[in-house]
Amino acid sequence: QIQSFHPKILYTPGKSNVVADLLSRPVHDNKEFVCNLNTISIELPSRRSRDIREEQMKDEDIKKIIDCFESGRKDEDFINWTSRGYLMNQGILYRYSPDTESEEAQLVVPCHERERVLQQYHDSPTAGHSGSEGTYFKIASRYYFPGMRKFIAEYVKNCAECNRYKPNNQKPAGLLRTPIYAQRFETLAIDLFGPLPETPTGKKWIFLIEDTSTKWVELFALEDATAQNCAKFLIEEVFLRYGLPRRLISDNGTQFVSAVMQQTCNFLGIKQELIPVYHPQANPSERKNRDLKPKLELF
Repeated sequence: QIQSFHPKILYTPGKSNVVADLLSRPVHDNKEFVCNLNTISIELPSRRSRDIREEQMKDEDIKKIIDCFESGRKDEDFINWTSRGYLMNQGILYRYSPDTESEEAQLVVPCHERERVLQQYHDSPTAGHSGSEGTYFKIASRYYFPGMRKFIAEYVKNCAECNRYKPNNQKPAGLLRTPIYAQRFETLAIDLFGPLPETPTGKKWIFLIEDTSTKWVELFALEDATAQNCAKFLIEEVFLRYGLPRRLISDNGTQFVSAVMQQTCNFLGIKQELIPVYHPQANPSERKNRDLKPKLELF
């Protein structure tokens, strides 16, 4: 039936076509809409410009920059600080960084005030103990101090509340690869065992040397566990018979980290490798010590 007519289609804006609103748009009864708004009241610390300047002048590094700006000299130091984004405003030192999203300059924080800023932007209830990156971007929009990213990362890493309540998302450490040795006596592992009951000849210590590739072990009795005795037995009893190794593995005992042992390894071209503290599993010779102890007790 509609096709029997010859209608002319005209465009009518939505504001003028109020008739169609009856079918296509929700009814608006002009009633007042009440919305519940929950707010949290916090007291933010307010500081006067004079107090901020006094705190900045307590920092020797910041004081040096302020004195350079206020001296009025356009020397090399002034050009250096301005090129790095530093500027003065009402006697307070700021720094503008194009790397941040903020278009305003950031307040330069003295060293003794940095932890207070971290407490405000990380530890406070409204901060929510954000991660290192989130905390950094919040602080970097308003403050600046040298090494800020590293300082914030270390602070967040050692935060007791974060370590207590946040889950650990780090992947577990993978398995270590088995070392492949090119030749015998390429890598030696050394360790001291004792003190033991003194023998008739005055020996109280056992100096253990193991070749990590062949598992060959040699034991030497020592009167005193000194760095000089260890270096002497290594040179006279091992190096002169088997040749010089490339690597020498030991724990962090005073005999092995001493200047005598370090100079001996440097002079002979041996790479000295110290295992991590409280991790004896990294030293292969420790396993031989465990086998040696019950044998000596039975003896």
